[in-house]
Amino acid sequence: MIVSYTDAVIDYLEELVQTLYLQNYFGLKEFAKKYVDKLIDEMEATIHIKPRRDASPNFNQYGQDLYYVSHRKNKHTTWYFFFTYHPTDDIYYIRYITNNHVAGHLI
Repeated sequence: MIVSYTDAVIDYLEELVQTLYLQNYFGLKEFAKKYVDKLIDEMEATIHIKPRRDASPNFNQYGQDLYYVSHRKNKHTTWYFFFTYHPTDDIYYIRYITNNHVAGHLI
């Protein structure tokens, strides 16, 4: 199994570290980075066993035939990973990441 990311998702993850630190979710930038790294590690370890759902048409701008899985990080925040799956090569191509605070109403 391979998990790959669009350039936009990689940029988002780097910006997320900054956002979490600058908005005082974490007192140290290093803790914000660890949070994001752990989020990605947990998702990569479980994406193949989590129930995947068809993405709402609200997310068509990120690709055709999108699925998503959710990952509850704590009692307040659930992350959503949108991807295309290529079964022949067993590749999960992550195209968009968001959470319930930003796009929960669209899921």
